[in-house]
Amino acid sequence: MLAAALLDDGVAWWSLVASYLGGAVRERVVRRLSRRVSTTVVALVVGVAAVPLALLTSLTPASASSTNVVIVISNPADAAGQLKAAFSSHHFRLTLSERAVPARLIGSILSVSTYGRWWARDRVVSEVRGACADGARGCTRGLVLPRHFSGVAHVTIGHAAT
Repeated sequence: MLAAALLDDGVAWWSLVASYLGGAVRERVVRRLSRRVSTTVVALVVGVAAVPLALLTSLTPASASSTNVVIVISNPADAAGQLKAAFSSHHFRLTLSERAVPARLIGSILSVSTYGRWWARDRVVSEVRGACADGARGCTRGLVLPRHFSGVAHVTIGHAAT
């Protein structure tokens, strides 16, 4: 109907055919291409947004036990060796010193101090309390540290007097 009206107005038939075919090509190629481009752009935006979210969720702890490292002294006579091995295996920057103590405190943690730059300082989450070497309660038998402890700490442990 529109084509007939245009032909009556003197528009050449080949111009109508070219216009029709051009419109069909534009609809078929350009619009689909723009849909592909917009789909690609949307996919890129979602992908760029999803990567940081995936990284953040991978750093989010699944449970409290996955966020902490618990180090417990099981052999008071080798407490220093156990702590050094645990510090090394978790790449903690903790130093250890020993101090001669009475028999009941052998293998007990006497003190823990964290130090360093304020932004790198992590605190010891808690101390694990347990029985002293003589069986009495109230000695520190281990440490609970953040899994990604980045601070510097010094631990003093009791050893047998020689």
